[in-house]
Amino acid sequence: MDQLEPLSRRLLASAAAARCGLLLAPQPLPHEACDIPGIFNVAVPEDAANAWQTVSGAVGLTREAAVAGAIGEGLERLAAAQVRVPLRSRRQLGAAEHIDASAFALFSDAPRASPDFPWSHRPADDDGFATVYRLADNRPVWVPQECVGLGPRSGEARFPSTSSGLAAHRDAADGPWLALLRAAQEVLERDALTVTWVNGLGGREIALPADWRNAVARLGGEARAFDLTQQWNPHPVIAVAGSVQSEGRWRHVLGIACRATVAEAAQKAALEWAQSLSFAGFMLRHRGAQLPAEPAQLRRFDEHAAFYTVRPELWPRTALLAHRAPLERREERVPPTAPADQLTQLQRALAGEGIDLYYRELTTPDVAAAGVRVMRVLSPQLSLLHADERAPFLGGRTRDVDWRYPGARRHTAFPNPLPHPLG
Repeated sequence: MDQLEPLSRRLLASAAAARCGLLLAPQPLPHEACDIPGIFNVAVPEDAANAWQTVSGAVGLTREAAVAGAIGEGLERLAAAQVRVPLRSRRQLGAAEHIDASAFALFSDAPRASPDFPWSHRPADDDGFATVYRLADNRPVWVPQECVGLGPRSGEARFPSTSSGLAAHRDAADGPWLALLRAAQEVLERDALTVTWVNGLGGREIALPADWRNAVARLGGEARAFDLTQQWNPHPVIAVAGSVQSEGRWRHVLGIACRATVAEAAQKAALEWAQSLSFAGFMLRHRGAQLPAEPAQLRRFDEHAAFYTVRPELWPRTALLAHRAPLERREERVPPTAPADQLTQLQRALAGEGIDLYYRELTTPDVAAAGVRVMRVLSPQLSLLHADERAPFLGGRTRDVDWRYPGARRHTAFPNPLPHPLG
């Protein structure tokens, strides 16, 4: 008897099709000799009719995993862009508990004073607020609508929404908990990268897993792993930065991940790095003439991902690489197994440092019908990663290096004049 296809896989696949899908059909990227072997890259094309839908993509050790990841990311963005949530204007909030935009790590005073700053950011009576829930006790709190979905539900946006802290997972056992966990880990990952990069910190180098080191060496490339974990974060944040040639040109890229163990985080970061290699090569071949060559010109994350491939001479000058030093990690504690328990561990550790996590489910009916749940996690105390160099997220505690990395030394001005490389 032929093996039956799982319903969850069939539902997910039906969500991405040219005729009747929620997304355009996923496209496998051809594997080239200059790519890491055994890795599958899949992309869901951008849709010109929907401004929110840029290219979604995923990488996996199997084609099925990469396809599922790419569709999941596309559905995550669709839900975040289209979900309907109840709103209150600022004047309607009254005595309701709320967190204003000024409490989030958004813009510092210097960029706002620039004549080409693209956002008003000024409070107004008709500003929209939506509810989220405090992870510690499920208490509802109103926050700016831009922090919840992608783009405003009503009126004009006062600052850009970000996909950091969005995650999707199949609606199976532990699925919603895994989506919440991955969203929270992404918030921590972006805080770590932002603070490390804009403050010009040197990389704390750890050993790259041997299988990855050997695969990169066979391609004549170089890759290094760095520990970016904040001192109060029980879940390691690992970045992989490195270079491999394609058509005689070096692709210089970075991948990063936060997981419950160093091994898991390093594996995921290496996969993200491999995906970035393929993406940078694609961008160079197909959009090379349009890619900005100056940091101040960067407006999108895909431009950040390709920047050091366009400007390879700047890669070795980045503080992460130029001022790297070896790090010996302390012995790890064995984390809980269940996603809900890992999330509880994370929430309690962060609460001890005064860090609040808030969440909201953003699953729309059509995304739910595809068997997927979408979650948003946000934290006012943690830093965000920007794409538009006219409006970097430098507010809040972004300059507070000692809180995260006691004793770390800055090697650049603030903010770092070289842009981050994450796509």
